[in-house]
Amino acid sequence: MSRENELKTLLASSSKVVGTKQVLRGISEGTVGCVIVAEDADRILKDRVTGAAESGGVPVLVAPSMAWLGEVCGIEVGAAAVGTGKRED
Repeated sequence: MSRENELKTLLASSSKVVGTKQVLRGISEGTVGCVIVAEDADRILKDRVTGAAESGGVPVLVAPSMAWLGEVCGIEVGAAAVGTGKRED
């Protein structure tokens, strides 16, 4: 399965928060289980999100573009970052 298909499957099967502020809040509250950042997002935003995720022990995946990530999440604009909800096992 391609990376894009794996990301689509993950996003379709999980609750999610879209946008840098929501992702950072989810990381700090411990409600985000995985972070997806767009490859073409602003470097400062990417560094901020990935740094927070690494500090919180949250895995980070990379999406091909902001436009692709926004489309897969069902919004009409690009998304720099998306956080998926923690899985309850």
